Amino acid sequence: MLKILKVIPFFAPAYGYGGPVIQSLNISKIQAALGYDVRVLTTNILNNDIISKDLPKFEVMDGIKVHRYPIRYRLGQSHYLITPKLPKGFLKYDYDLIHSCSFRTFQTDMATLFLKLKKKPFVFTAQGTTRNIALFNWLVNKKREANRIKYHDVFLKKFFINTVDRVIVHSNYEKFWTVKNGIPESKIRVIPAGVNIENFTNLTYRDNFIKKFRVEGKMILYVGRLLRDYRDLAHLIKAMPGVLKEFKGVKLWLVGESYDKEYENDLKKLVKELNLIEHVVFVTHPSREEILGAYQAANIILFPITNSDSFGIPLIEAGAAKTPIISPNRGPAAEIIKNGKTGLLTKVDDLTDLKNAIVKILTDDELERKIGLEAYENVLQNYTWEKITQKTNEVYAELI
Repeated sequence: MLKILKVIPFFAPAYGYGGPVIQSLNISKIQAALGYDVRVLTTNILNNDIISKDLPKFEVMDGIKVHRYPIRYRLGQSHYLITPKLPKGFLKYDYDLIHSCSFRTFQTDMATLFLKLKKKPFVFTAQGTTRNIALFNWLVNKKREANRIKYHDVFLKKFFINTVDRVIVHSNYEKFWTVKNGIPESKIRVIPAGVNIENFTNLTYRDNFIKKFRVEGKMILYVGRLLRDYRDLAHLIKAMPGVLKEFKGVKLWLVGESYDKEYENDLKKLVKELNLIEHVVFVTHPSREEILGAYQAANIILFPITNSDSFGIPLIEAGAAKTPIISPNRGPAAEIIKNGKTGLLTKVDDLTDLKNAIVKILTDDELERKIGLEAYENVLQNYTWEKITQKTNEVYAELI
């Protein structure tokens, strides 16, 4: 029985951290069901603002042994969460392999150190954290955080690169910048993110969403965080006047946690300036069930992917919900969307092209149905957690 020690800064129920939590949880569940001994070393953080004292220090979740170590220090608002008691876990528990997640974190740094000493196989999932572009972004916005990244890379990046055995990335686009950041291509394996199709089959979520929010007419949906410099939601709003000229009775729904009240207010101000108050709806504190219901109720999903994205979970969640997706053609979008078949790709920052793509689907029910079904089949073939877990286990097998 393979003994896997997983090390991650945040784990369930800290679902607000998105991909790293969801991926680690779903893969670990399946591995535990297959008979692997899966142990997770993590922190007691719930979201960016809450460090919980109520979460159990140890529990078994779906066969996964979860140990939460208290955060004693945090560098600013970064993900560098210092848990001084974590190193005891590397000494106390037996394991055949360590699988860490997210670069430039205390947890991965500790994993690197102990694996150098114990000489066990080391697998790392990047989750978009290996790019140099992060340093530029922080230099522009937050000098202190930029310095932390700079000094971290100066002192620890080479040590990490020499120690890690395999680096899992979610797209060839992410692979490109990972190689550019110094990690040998021979160590990199491309495994996409996955999705729980079963979560999208319960149409009660859809019915409840429609009833609670009084959905009428056709629905254009964005799902994701409301956070400045994260997604260009203003671009989606600016496309609506052109859409409404050609198709009446449609609304744009922005569904996701609002992490920036000032940005949310700026978006609402733009909505008012464009006379779209009756045509743009904000749902800023949705439950997971409401998000699933929104996916199912929508006629179109818009995902303004960026060049900083390593993947783009909504691109496959839309497919799981059998809902057409529209995305600008940049980053990893073209790897996931088959243009005209499983979704539509538009020119970057082109309002007219975005408007035309939206209207094309709104005015053709058969096209909406056909793209939704093709996207669903694409997810079934390539993006179920069972397939992602199998590929991950194959990476382990290379090292054991």
